[in-house]
Parts: sequence; structure tokens; C-alpha cells
Amino acid sequence: MVWGKRRLAGIEYIPAMDLLEKLMMATPALYREFMMVSTKTSKFGTDDYYVGVPNKTFLALFDSFDAVEEADLPKVIDILHIADVASFESRFKFAHNSRSRTVA
Repeated sequence: MVWGKRRLAGIEYIPAMDLLEKLMMATPALYREFMMVSTKTSKFGTDDYYVGVPNKTFLALFDSFDAVEEADLPKVIDILHIADVASFESRFKFAHNSRSRTVA
């Protein structure tokens, strides 16, 4: 699994999430390797978004997402947007005061 990161404001994340969902549906055998989570930043309405995909070919489709090593991912996230539960739980925990929005 490879990861990308991008800081986005408001609803700017929607195209990336739509793309992630399309890729996930197109390659169902790899569904456990598609994920999107986010963490809040100090700027209201602006969050850091992380997408996880099976390989670099998929990551290249996400414009302006910078590659991130798995070791550099946050351990605590604020929002789960889409993920296989087991894959998520093996990598992340929720912030105590966050509200999750689980899509899949």
C-alpha cells in the first residue's frame, strides 16, 4: 500500500474521494488497500487528507497528493472517510474528541 497526502479546505476533498471510490469499485479484489482519512489542522475548515492505494500507478492519479511513507502517517486521525475496517484498525486510532464519518 502506498500513501499520498494533501491539505484541502472545505469540500475540496470530494474529487479525490470520488476517484478513490471509482478505483475501489473497478478493482474489488484490492478493496482492502483503498483508504482515505483526515486530520484537522490549526486552520479551521482545512484538513490534511491521506489516501492509501495499492501501488504508485494508482497514486499518480491523485493530482497534487505528495507521496508519504507509511511510517510517517499520523497514528491518530479525526475522520475516516473510506476504508476496510481491519486495514484501518491496524494503522490508526480515532482522536478522542472527533466524530467519524464512515463511508465503507
